[in-house]
Amino acid sequence: MEALRALVLTDVQLRDMLMEAAKQGAALAVGELSAQLHQAPDDATLQKLRAYLADPASLANPHEHWAHSGLIRQVSATARGKPKSTAWFMKFQRETTLNECYSRPSPAYGRRREWSFFDIKLAWDAYYRRR
Repeated sequence: MEALRALVLTDVQLRDMLMEAAKQGAALAVGELSAQLHQAPDDATLQKLRAYLADPASLANPHEHWAHSGLIRQVSATARGKPKSTAWFMKFQRETTLNECYSRPSPAYGRRREWSFFDIKLAWDAYYRRR
């Protein structure tokens, strides 16, 4: 019969080990949540939009997520790494008829219009399929 190694701890030692493990776990969770809170809302929306355009299954209901023209222009950068121009977006809207889709006023930017991720994806696919 093979001998098994055993570790014997007192109640105090066990409690200290569990408390230390809990502190480390809490510190990790707080750090992760803090990083999420410090992220600008537009950055989070842009990440979701990019993920949705790459993989439509990444969002359960794309009709509930909205993005404005500034974010749509940032989805893919120009050769210089800058957002696409306003002129590009105007052409994109006309050629894909995104401008005819339902839009809402942006809650954060007042007069700026927003479109649902679903409509943006349809327009995106139509625009880049022709290119």
